[in-house]
Amino acid sequence: MATAEQEQIGEFLLDEKTLREIEAMKGAGQWSIVWRRIKKDKMGMLGLYIVLFLILMAFASWILLGFDNWLTELGVLYGDPEKIGSINNLYIELWLPGMPKDSPLVLFQHPRHHFAAEARLPPSFLHPFGTDGIGHDMLSRVFFGATVSLALGFIGQMTTVIIGTVLGSIAGFYGGVIDDVLQRVIEILYSMPGFILMIFIIVLFEDANIPGGRYTVVVIFFSLIGWGGTALIVRSNFFSLKQQDFVEAERALGASDMRIIFKHILPNSLAPLIIIVTLGIANTIFLFAALAFFGFGDPNAVSWGDDLNKWQNDLVDHPWMPMFPALFIFFTVLGFNLLGDALRDALDPRLKD
Repeated sequence: MATAEQEQIGEFLLDEKTLREIEAMKGAGQWSIVWRRIKKDKMGMLGLYIVLFLILMAFASWILLGFDNWLTELGVLYGDPEKIGSINNLYIELWLPGMPKDSPLVLFQHPRHHFAAEARLPPSFLHPFGTDGIGHDMLSRVFFGATVSLALGFIGQMTTVIIGTVLGSIAGFYGGVIDDVLQRVIEILYSMPGFILMIFIIVLFEDANIPGGRYTVVVIFFSLIGWGGTALIVRSNFFSLKQQDFVEAERALGASDMRIIFKHILPNSLAPLIIIVTLGIANTIFLFAALAFFGFGDPNAVSWGDDLNKWQNDLVDHPWMPMFPALFIFFTVLGFNLLGDALRDALDPRLKD
């Protein structure tokens, strides 16, 4: 018999909490339901806040650096000879109409310029993260390094997902010889020692004059060998979805293969792709940081992995120098992993059973 806090619906006896959840989800779309589930996951929300903060930091640093360089090239920031930090573009400065051109607002020390007399200073009010071995401000390096580090993760992962989605869709929809060839190619890719091969490719193209330097080579090679997992998941989804009634109905109405793939099957495969991208970005950032840590990054880049490589031997005597880049790599990987786990649970609630 149902109690005061329960209600009988058909054959099921539901408690008050479940009834409230059902009422809240009535008329809601899929993504609003997913968002409601994520909001209940405290660790998932923590991951979301970390990721949003890092993305905003990377975007703001890209805008500020570009704006400062543009103003300097235009000659708007003349600088004050009595203030050494304001000349020769040694600082990231902000100038707005109405402000004196010789007294712009100084925001950060420029990440590529350094003061030798200020090398290896511990964290202080002027340098909250301290300075490195040649006088760079570590806060500036960490702040502006977010752009390169996150861009590498996004570009590398999105490229592999696009390649894997296209090839997996074709193999899963058409099957036959195409699917057999794809399976053999993926088996070959999985048999390759990817990390060692990337090091070999970096050394091979070390002297090549390529825009973007070593990281362009790494992203291209990573994209060519890293799409196998995505292709297998997309292929599996296409195999199961192409037999569904709604697809057969579209075929009966004369829909083309492209319409069926892009309008019906692929949208229903977005959930696993979103999870792959979110978790994969963290893995890609960590991979590129690991390459840089072992000395195979780009020494001219402002990135967390390259700074960690430069000052790894100073951990005992000057711990702040490698510590802050390492912490931001850690928090980035943690944030994307927490968000990816929350998305996985929200998009597939059965995993919580």
